[in-house]
Amino acid sequence: MSATTTAPTAADYARIFEAECRVRYPAVEDFEVRMGFALDRERLEDAARVLACPFKANPPNWQHGRVLYALLRRYVADHATERPVRVVDVGTAKGFSALCLQWALNDAGVTGQVTSVDVIEPAAAVRRNTVAELDGYLSLSKTLAPWPESAAIRFEWSTSAVVLRRFTRVHVCYLDGKHTYDAVASDIQLLADRQEPGDVVMWDDVQIDGVARAVAGAAAYTVEYLDILPHRRYAIGVKRG
Repeated sequence: MSATTTAPTAADYARIFEAECRVRYPAVEDFEVRMGFALDRERLEDAARVLACPFKANPPNWQHGRVLYALLRRYVADHATERPVRVVDVGTAKGFSALCLQWALNDAGVTGQVTSVDVIEPAAAVRRNTVAELDGYLSLSKTLAPWPESAAIRFEWSTSAVVLRRFTRVHVCYLDGKHTYDAVASDIQLLADRQEPGDVVMWDDVQIDGVARAVAGAAAYTVEYLDILPHRRYAIGVKRG
């Protein structure tokens, strides 16, 4: 935000949050029905108001949280022998996606670990574009303080390549890091080497050319696309046998 731009107010954040709460997403609703699991709306929106409602040119959108929750719950239900469940979240931002994934593990009652990585230091008190920072910038842990279950998430200040290389197996992954072809293609290759048939990955912002081309080239995966808006597309990949 430039020095000449007026900082958003509590009313600004409230206005865009309330407007987005009124929008329905049939594609996401259908996905939840197919998966057999859905994140409670009150819990979802309580977190989204703080963690997924930035004030910017485009309206906020937190539907990826619903998809991630349903996807991980379905995976856990279908893979009873895979314990503990290793989950990697690339692109922490304010921790919303990681929190939804942690809820899925908790609600399923299974052991597992959510590791979330970002190039922004979690301990840094920097602008994260959230209503929580109206009185000053916060660290990630302070932003997430209203959700004590977030303490179980391992937040790392690193790159996706470093974190993915550390693991021999990643059961479920959310890729929402750098949105260039080279970055996404590299993450896909690293992940494919660490997943077995039936393991899953979700990509965000597949409407972006570089992301779309990388996902289209993900030969190790069977890919399903979710078009939730004219300008917003997700993709879900299941590792081939």
